[in-house]
Amino acid sequence: MKRILVILFISFFITNCSNKYQKTLKNPDVNKKLELAQYYYNKKDFYRASTLFEQLQDSYNGTAMSEKVMYYSAYCNYGLQNHILAGYQFKTYYESFPTGQWSEECLYMYAYCQFLESQHYYLDQTDTYKGLESLKLFISVYPDSKYVAECNILMDKLRAKLAFKSYKNAKMYYNIAAYTSAIISLQNVIKDFPEIPQKEELDYLTVKSYYLLAHNSIDDKKDKRYQDAFASLQNYTTEYPESKYLNELKKLHYKSESLYKKHVAKMAHKKDKEEQKS
Repeated sequence: MKRILVILFISFFITNCSNKYQKTLKNPDVNKKLELAQYYYNKKDFYRASTLFEQLQDSYNGTAMSEKVMYYSAYCNYGLQNHILAGYQFKTYYESFPTGQWSEECLYMYAYCQFLESQHYYLDQTDTYKGLESLKLFISVYPDSKYVAECNILMDKLRAKLAFKSYKNAKMYYNIAAYTSAIISLQNVIKDFPEIPQKEELDYLTVKSYYLLAHNSIDDKKDKRYQDAFASLQNYTTEYPESKYLNELKKLHYKSESLYKKHVAKMAHKKDKEEQKS
């Protein structure tokens, strides 16, 4: 019996709340709408709160209350995970009230919403670049803000994503044996992201690419490319004397030295024959 009464009470309460919500939507009294919108917002019922705040934006447009309505409306959409719309509203708040009560917070939230829209590394990274720019903008406007430390953390995450995408793309050239493109791409990753965790691996793949490019070159290009390969290994050994890849690269080097000597002998023999003919 008690259980039935509880169910009936809950049903009555929900119905009553729904009726109150519908009546308030149609009610021209903006004060009642604001009161109920705030109530739903505090209850984290962002859908109902958002609908009421949207109605209030037109009613309070051009008044002192519009600042508050715009602020809470943005957070409603943020609570609903509508990050694009929420970010737009946070930015609109900042542009409308640059010295407002929540201007600093809203500019940060705009940047944070941009951060949340950043896609996985294997997808288009347009939103990642937008996120970086919006975070940089916030720091330039509020260099002493309490949010600066968090902005730096978020920017590091976005840069790490871009670095990892570049790393995977560069490895792709190596994996498909496009060694000239691999060398350029691998070196560009390090140039663009010098602190990347995979730097040693990238340098190792660069050295291997030099050697494999030399092995697969036509005779006229072998000499210079072998010299480039030998130089790249020397630089690698200097930078990574304890590298786990070093034994493999040394074996590749010994094999390459033998192939290079044969190439030199072949070219010398070819030159002698040409001189004899002339």
